[in-house]
Amino acid sequence: MAEIDITRIAGNIGAMNALNSLQGINKQLAIYQTRLATGKRINSAADDPAGLSIASKLQFRSEGLKVALGNIGDAKNLLAVAEAGVSRINDILVQMRNKAAQAASDTMGSAERQIIKTQLAAYAAQIDDIAAQTEWNGNKLIDASYYSTALTFQTGYGQNDFTSVSGLDNLAATGINNGRDSLKLALKTGTSSASVSADASDIIDNTNGVSTSGTINSNLSELQSGTYTVQVQANGASSVVRLFDASGSTQYLIAQNANGTGAVGYGLTVDLSGGDVAVNFGNGLVVNLNGGLANGTYTATVNYTKAGTYDVQKNGDTGGALVSAQDFRDYMTYLDGKLDYVAQQMSTLGAFIGRLNFKEDQVAAAQINVEAAYNRIMNANMAEEQVNASKYLILQQTATAMLAQANTAPQFLLSLFR
Repeated sequence: MAEIDITRIAGNIGAMNALNSLQGINKQLAIYQTRLATGKRINSAADDPAGLSIASKLQFRSEGLKVALGNIGDAKNLLAVAEAGVSRINDILVQMRNKAAQAASDTMGSAERQIIKTQLAAYAAQIDDIAAQTEWNGNKLIDASYYSTALTFQTGYGQNDFTSVSGLDNLAATGINNGRDSLKLALKTGTSSASVSADASDIIDNTNGVSTSGTINSNLSELQSGTYTVQVQANGASSVVRLFDASGSTQYLIAQNANGTGAVGYGLTVDLSGGDVAVNFGNGLVVNLNGGLANGTYTATVNYTKAGTYDVQKNGDTGGALVSAQDFRDYMTYLDGKLDYVAQQMSTLGAFIGRLNFKEDQVAAAQINVEAAYNRIMNANMAEEQVNASKYLILQQTATAMLAQANTAPQFLLSLFR
């Protein structure tokens, strides 16, 4: 601070010293008032360059850890979807075993066992549906898509901080997906087929017999698997062909053109006065009729198996027909092995979810600690800043008063001129 010489009034050094002090106080007061207004200790790079650099890095890390926590939550939800699918498949397998146990008792007759077999086939179809529908954002979870290939979840701040999940096998009831066999609970037909189940060589061509057509009339649906009766009322060029159920009591709509096109009705007129005629009913079944039939009514019994039809056998998809009590006992043993494998898959998913729980706790603790470090560097201690602001407010007032006094001090020299 400059030395004051009150006899040299042109400089007024005392007032300048007071003004300089007041300006310094105002600068400090402005800093503390800004901190109180923003809640931050560092409001510009000039406040603390090193601290700002460190705090910025801590903030980036904290935000990255928050995203990782969200990813872990999403990953747990994804695995929960997979677990729900596997759990439901396990429940269905238990029901299938229970049904097989019922049929393994001689209290059941052949008709009852056939009904149970139909139920088992329906259960197998439902398991296929569950395996196909258990997905997350289009990614199939239990069809072996992630048996060898791993699901990866970003569960940390760094690019290499990820968690991988694999070993999710194909739990469908039928087929092979991604090179892995399914549970093989039933045999699923890949294509439709038809056959003659009773001697009908008099009306159905021996060579071509019955077959299937992949083109279905737009007004019809494909036949369901089952046994049907083809009826021909032979009358030369005005012959009529019809389709009934196995008992002949229910009549089905068929295409009105022999090539399976056009409108639909209950009887198709064909010309049997010449050669053989291939009749496409428009519902998948094609029947090759012998030409030149004598006038009269003829019937033939045919079997139709729709693509995707399920048939349960002793060893799921092999081993022969599931008919006797012993057959169902064999199927029970087969299901026991599948139940064990599905339980193993449940354990695998449970282990992954447990691992993510620990990871979530770790990342949450890390994020809190990083946030605390950032807070200590970047944010203001409001109590301390308020004390300092109050101090500089008082100093501002005293410095202003001293400046006023310093400005009036040289006036005593006027007495020398009286």
